[in-house]
Amino acid sequence: MLRIGLMGLGRIGRNLFRQLLDHPSLEIVAICDIADPGALTYLLKYDSIYGRLDRPAAFESGALLVDGRSIPWLAGREPGDVDWASVGVDVVVQAVGRYRTRADVERHLGRGATRVLLASTPEVPGDLPILIPGINDEVLTPAAKVMAMGSNTAHAVGPVLRILNSTFGIRRAYFTTVHAFSASQRLADVPTEGFRTSRAAGENIIPSPTNSPEILAQVLPELAGKLQAMALNVPVPDGSTVDLVAHLESQTSVVELNASIKSASVARFEGILEYTEDPIVSSDVIGSPASGVFDSKATMVMGGDLAKVIIWFDNGWGYTARMVEALERFNAMKEAGA
Repeated sequence: MLRIGLMGLGRIGRNLFRQLLDHPSLEIVAICDIADPGALTYLLKYDSIYGRLDRPAAFESGALLVDGRSIPWLAGREPGDVDWASVGVDVVVQAVGRYRTRADVERHLGRGATRVLLASTPEVPGDLPILIPGINDEVLTPAAKVMAMGSNTAHAVGPVLRILNSTFGIRRAYFTTVHAFSASQRLADVPTEGFRTSRAAGENIIPSPTNSPEILAQVLPELAGKLQAMALNVPVPDGSTVDLVAHLESQTSVVELNASIKSASVARFEGILEYTEDPIVSSDVIGSPASGVFDSKATMVMGGDLAKVIIWFDNGWGYTARMVEALERFNAMKEAGA
């Protein structure tokens, strides 16, 4: 059994909690969050996207009580603040939603954790290995004590970029992430550090920068310098898409391009990239465990070498599913004594 310490019970943390409730070999044994425990317990029980938790949950006497289990609630704001050894934690999942450096996350190792999984992008590019399952699984080795998961956009579009580049070659590519609004935005027009981010998330389409090209260049170095991207936050609570345009090195067609994606989705990217021929919309991917859902009906090819494709994704559920798989690999290493 892999004993997990969860630092951060926000959106990704709550997703992870739900996905691990009945897992046979992964167990959350401690939680750390600076927000009010009662409020977070309430948000765990009642979720506007995924619905009501299917079992009782309460916060009592410094612990989260769920389905007969008592999970200690520890105090700590920063990595290194929590004594994980005192509760027998093996792996810490850092899911606070902030960028962190290698030095930051390694502080967990000094407090009893044997490994750390960062549920975000590293603050410094290249500072930590980034895992995008299906693309660079080889980085998940016994020697890798700290690792980052990158962004959900990189997880959604990365497999498709890998397939297109290996099959047809990519000269350059540009993608726009049309992303559901997030907790970092505002419900009303209020002053913030950025003018656009000060606008009401439920009333506007809001352009924003994305670091996905830098993440993808790290895991797909053959595409370094060939990618550009931006994001548009739109007024939906969940269900996002990546609109990818790629200038290819070799000629193809809609039929051939779709066939290459479909073939890879049941081979190298099985369970990671879903292929659909249904006319889906954003809400249809809510709760999808796939990193991305390739929309074959949206594929376009112009002149044989300019391709446009759409990849749908749940904001965090598929991303969290990849974290669970990484934790399963960690558990296998633990059982093997690595």
